Amino acid sequence: MNTFNKILVSSVMAVSMAAMSFTASAGVNPSYEDVRAAIDNTLAKVEEAKAALDNGVNNEAVIDMVTDARQLQKDIANNVLDLKRNQASNVLKQARTALSNNEPQAAKESLADALNRYKEIKQLYAANH
Repeated sequence: MNTFNKILVSSVMAVSMAAMSFTASAGVNPSYEDVRAAIDNTLAKVEEAKAALDNGVNNEAVIDMVTDARQLQKDIANNVLDLKRNQASNVLKQARTALSNNEPQAAKESLADALNRYKEIKQLYAANH
C-alpha cells in the first residue's frame, strides 16, 4: 500500500507540474498593434529587398534584407494567418536561395510573389480586425 501511495502521489505531482508548465508557456496573445506592426515591418523589408535587387545592389546585401524579412515575419502571430505566413516565408526562402545561386531573375520573381503574399496577409488581417 505504501508503494502504491508513493506512485500515486508522484503521478499527481507530475501531472500538476506539466499542467503548470503548459499554462506558463501558453503566453499572452499579441495585440492588434503588435501583429499589424509585424506585418508592416515585414512588408517594408520585402519592398526594400525588391527595390535593392531592382537597383543592382549586391546579392549579399539583398540576402541580408531577405533574412531580416524572414525574421520579422515570425512576429506575425495570428492563427488565421499562420498558413499564409508560412507560405510567404517559403517564398522568401526561395528568393534567398536564388540570390545565393546568383539567379537574379528568379529572385526578383520570388520577391514580387512574396510582396503580393504579404500584402494579402495585411488585407486579411485588416478585414478580420
